[in-house]
Amino acid sequence: MIHNPTMRVLKIFDAVSAHDGLLNMSGICKLTSIPPSTIQPILQTLCSAQYVTLDKERGTYSIGLRFFLSSASFVQSSGHYKSIKSVIQDMATRSGETCHYCTLDGGNVLYVIKIDSLQPVRMYSAIGRKLPAYGTAIGKALISELSMNEIKALYPQGIVPLTENTIKDFDSLYKQLLEIRETGFAYECEESNLGVRCIARPIKREGKIISAVSIGIPVFRYTKEKKEQFEAMLTNAANEIEKLVSCLPVM
Repeated sequence: MIHNPTMRVLKIFDAVSAHDGLLNMSGICKLTSIPPSTIQPILQTLCSAQYVTLDKERGTYSIGLRFFLSSASFVQSSGHYKSIKSVIQDMATRSGETCHYCTLDGGNVLYVIKIDSLQPVRMYSAIGRKLPAYGTAIGKALISELSMNEIKALYPQGIVPLTENTIKDFDSLYKQLLEIRETGFAYECEESNLGVRCIARPIKREGKIISAVSIGIPVFRYTKEKKEQFEAMLTNAANEIEKLVSCLPVM
């Protein structure tokens, strides 16, 4: 039996998370179909408990500290995530570069596991950080099997560039996604962070993409030989993780 008041809270979390820092109360009402008189006390309670935060100047809502800490605690305690982290750690050790394990949250990439490179110059990223999927290699891997209509629905405001190199339009993005379906690899060259290239590979559960892995490398260390080595590492990591998540339910 579904408890409707609880479902309303979950719908609000989903809306705020998918459009972190972009929605005001009327925007959340529109996305969730919850009337303002009902949604206002829920938002006030979530803000008081620090599960959601309100930007008073802009009137927009973001995921709060308590929600993030709860998610981080799950990552640290879950046996599945510990096993996945071990795979990412091994890939980072062998590649010498920063490696990630991410999932899709709305139209954004959610960085779940990150192992830093020990090199003095390395890419910047952070656990819990979100970036539009279209601007990152790992994000493109995550959305690579979506239709054009599904892609446009994720970004109703269009594609907003992260750097001067970010892909500019839906047609160009979709062309890349079709190539990812063919090759199994997604690429980024200074599209989300200047000076950084990334290679990523999706991870599937019963034919459905549920997450992805990536290796990020500064442009000056990138070579054709490393590209081939990293693609092999990503394939091995994806295969290992797919075995680990084979017992998890399909969402």
